[in-house]
Amino acid sequence: MSAALVIGAHGRTGRLVVDELVTSGHQVTGTVRLAEHVKALHVSGAQAEVLDLLTATRDDLQRLMVGVHAVVYAAGSSTHTPLEAVNQVDGESIVRAADAAVLAGVRRFVLVSAHRTDEDFGGQRVMHLLRAKRAADAHLRGTTLGWTILRPDALTEQPPTGRVRLATAVPHGALPRADLAHLIRIALESPAAVRRQLEVTGGPVPIDRAFDTPR
Repeated sequence: MSAALVIGAHGRTGRLVVDELVTSGHQVTGTVRLAEHVKALHVSGAQAEVLDLLTATRDDLQRLMVGVHAVVYAAGSSTHTPLEAVNQVDGESIVRAADAAVLAGVRRFVLVSAHRTDEDFGGQRVMHLLRAKRAADAHLRGTTLGWTILRPDALTEQPPTGRVRLATAVPHGALPRADLAHLIRIALESPAAVRRQLEVTGGPVPIDRAFDTPR
């Protein structure tokens, strides 16, 4: 199977993506912010690279992408992330990663974005986050990469259901992180997922057939 780089591999979603890809036979390298997280990735069967998205340059990212077939950007800010850092993690670092992927010859790029990113709502923090993600999504769509943008709504730690609702726009709903990780793996392996931006929640469609829906 192909070599994949998971950016944000120690996050709650990223760890599940790593496990999903390793189990499916992909050769996985994950980025972690702290050196003490390296061992956890090794235990999962993945390689690890320490990378701080607040300081990483495009060249730093490109170096990690040499020989990589696919990139998954699963990093994201939390409620504890300083407001001034949100635009770095959820905006500018995505732009740098996309540009690095183009230069490195990466074929596939899956980005975890957010539900209703094209709208303005909520307080200052939410608005700041949405605008950063919106700009990053638009930049990725403008590249030559085989991109897929997934926009999940509320993510939960519930057991996976193996089913989703996936469309250009979907109503509010929850989605187990494990189901999102499974969907990301299917997106990487499915030609029908290329150059598609889709919202996703829990739903009735088996994940293995999620991208059979018309464009």
